[in-house]
Formats: sequence, C-alpha cells, structure tokens
Amino acid sequence: MRIFRRLRYAMAPTGSRRFAVPEPVAPWDEPVDCTEDAVIPPQHPSRLENVMGAYPAPQDEDCLHLDIWSPITADGSTPVLVFLHGGAFMTGGGSMTCYDGAILARETGLIVITVSYRLGALGFLPVDGIAPANLALRDQIAAIGFIRRIAPGMGGDGDAITLIGQSAGAYTIALMLTMPDVRPLFARAVMMSAPLGLTLPRMADMAPMAGCFLSALGVAPGDRAAVCALPVARILAAQLDLVRAAAMTPGNIAPPFGPVIDDDLVIGDPVAIMRAGGAGAQDLMLGTTREEMAAFYVDNPALSGAAPQVVEAAFARRFGAGAADALTAAAAHRAPACPLALLGDLEGDLLFTAPTRDAARAHTDHGGRAYLYSFDWQSPRPDIGACHCLDLPFLFGTWDVMSGAPMLAGAAADEIAHLGHIFRMTIGAFARNGTPDRPGLPHWPAFGPAATTLHVDRKITVTCDVPMTTPA
Repeated sequence: MRIFRRLRYAMAPTGSRRFAVPEPVAPWDEPVDCTEDAVIPPQHPSRLENVMGAYPAPQDEDCLHLDIWSPITADGSTPVLVFLHGGAFMTGGGSMTCYDGAILARETGLIVITVSYRLGALGFLPVDGIAPANLALRDQIAAIGFIRRIAPGMGGDGDAITLIGQSAGAYTIALMLTMPDVRPLFARAVMMSAPLGLTLPRMADMAPMAGCFLSALGVAPGDRAAVCALPVARILAAQLDLVRAAAMTPGNIAPPFGPVIDDDLVIGDPVAIMRAGGAGAQDLMLGTTREEMAAFYVDNPALSGAAPQVVEAAFARRFGAGAADALTAAAAHRAPACPLALLGDLEGDLLFTAPTRDAARAHTDHGGRAYLYSFDWQSPRPDIGACHCLDLPFLFGTWDVMSGAPMLAGAAADEIAHLGHIFRMTIGAFARNGTPDRPGLPHWPAFGPAATTLHVDRKITVTCDVPMTTPA
C-alpha cells in the first residue's frame, strides 16, 4: 500500500487568499513531501460526538489537501474512489482517523482518496465584497479536477472516478450532478445519507447573517483586508456566535451554513433539478440509515424534557388538522412508540428518506440507473438505533479507531467486520462496473420501476413496490 498524506490540491486559503476561490497549485519538478502528519480544517467540536465519538486532529487553515491510499497493484486502469466527508458543513475533515482509507483500498483494490475542504463561515458564508458564495463547494470541485489530472501518476484511471460522500458531502455531490461543467469530472456517485430535504437559501437570505458576522468581528462592511488579517480563532468565535443565535425549531437539525443558490454555480434544489431531467446520466448508489435522526436526538437536553409537545407541534406543522390521525398512524409503525422515535421518523423522512427515494425515482425516470439502500443494522443501544453516521465504520473498516464510539458500544467486532466487508465490496463493485450486483455479493437490482431497495442488516434482504422475479 502506498500512502500519501497532505497532498496539496490548491494553494493555502490563508492571508489574502482567505475567502477567495481556490487557486491552483503551481506545477512542481522536485519531490513533494507527502509524509507529514495530516490536519483538519478549523472547527468547533462536532454535535454528533455523543454518538460517533471524537477523533481529534491538529487544525490548520491551510487545509486544501488530499490523503491517498493506492494499492501496489494499481496499474493505470485502477478506478479511483473519492470521499467527501460530512459534518453539517461545519465539522470533519478527510484526514480524520475514522476515515482512514487503507482497509477500503486493500479490500476493493481501488485507489481511495479523502478530501479536506473549508468549513463553516470560511467555506459557506457569502459576504458581500469579501467572500463569494459556495467556496467550499468550489474547493471540492478543484480537488476532483486535480485528482483527475494526477490519477495516471498513481496508477489510476482518471476517467473512472467515483465520488462517495456522506451527509453534507453527499449533498454536495447531488449538487455537482446538476452542474454541466462538473459532471464530466466523475463517472459514478454514491450518496450516503444526503439531507436532500434541506431548503437552500438564496444570496439575499444570507445577508443578515453576513452582517452579524462582520459585527461580531468588529469589521466594517466590505473591508476584506481587515477580515483577512484576523487570526482564525476570531473567525471561529464569530461563527460560534452565529450558530448559537440561529433560530431553530426544536427537532429541526438544519445547519446554519451550507450551499447557497447563487444563480451561478448552484442554480436550485438538486432533487427538483433531477425531476426536471437536469442532472447527469451517471450511475448512482444512494441510501439512508433507518433512524437517521436518532443521532441528533439522543441525550439531547433541549428535547428530552419537552418531547411530547415537540412531537405534537411537528405533526401539526406537517399535517394540520389531520395531525392527530397521522400521529396515531405513525405510532402503529414504531415499537416502542416513544415521542423522540416518532419525531425522528417524521423529520428523518422529510429530510433524508423521502427525498432520497425521490432522487432515485427522478434519475430512473430520465433514463439513469440508480441503486437504493437502507442501512438497517442498528446500534446495541435502542435509543441510537440505525442512526446517522452508523454506516461509516462499515465503509472504512476502522473498527480499531471507532470501537469506543457510543453508537458501537457492545457491538460484536466480527459482525461489524463481516457486514462491513460485504458493504465495502459492494461499493467496490459499483465503482468498477457501475453495478453492485455481482457473484458472491447480495443480489441488488437497480431501483427501476419496482422501486427496489437493498436493506443492509444482519440479514441482507431486498424489497420492492411490485412483485419481482429472482434470477435462477
């Protein structure tokens, strides 16, 4: 295994390049040191540490880099798997130890690359006269273009790039599918737990937040030089003020930062664009975990004391006069029908499950091929269930790093290793051939007219909306 750490794909976004579009790296002739300890972008602790665990790493604003795991057998035709991490557009980093790509690369034979990009206000807050919109999304696109150019030097095939993203990273992949100039950079895409139900703000919607940000920094509007001269700790402190001030309805976990409709790079909601036939023809694999929202609700003091009232209010907003009947019907499908579980089912369906299914249907209706899954393996803790991020240790096989995570506490290592191997090999098959259905792996037909879904659990099963025949 050849491992390259902290390979720069764009110039450091520091000093005068802070809040600027990513600038290409200059070509080099001398060897580049790719053995440095990796770093992650500046950030505050993740709100999901209470289920996913903490994976601390040095932070540095000079974060536009790749980490690469390339099998010795890479021969110029090896497909490349590029991972875009999640973290509500505010936390995470491709260099976190839980995203180590060694096992994934070794088992699948793929070149595995993780990408770090700017986060929070540094990457997703447009400020008039200072910061363009969607800088972090531009970082990701720059990284993919760079990977495509260097792939042959690693033994990889630049025409066989599969993007795989989780949560926020999956959402940005959905956006890239709607960009005619970006789609040619990759061949296939895997979207894990994409929050496709998010409502994208427009530039004007972000102006009040930008004003508050400058006020917290003590900087006059348009004074770019002053913002670029501040220590990054001041940027993070002002960002935290915005997060705390963000008005959120209890149970709503939409992040304050993220992509913005700028009528340039981002032109609208990705699922709506897919329904209109405005996305690419790439083969897609997409799915959700069964209890996405449990990760955000478990041990949440803002919800635990007022859960019944929060649930009733959420159902009233969604169903109006039919809220009571809808709540009764929902309770009939959940055991035990505790308030937070019912709230999680409702909000998880709106934010994750239903729009992901809609995306699969839209892609299929316009001639594309999509594979839909539901990750149903659940934590030994009932209140965590099959929560958001639970599929990550199965993707990377990093049990040694993540075994202390609350969502895995009490789980059997051999069970995770076995199911994880199946999950990884399925993704590897998809990255190589555009279909995960191959001998030795679970039979997984495309979504198609039958709306087929693969359920990943201790026993892997397939469901569909119409009768389906199984090959002999």
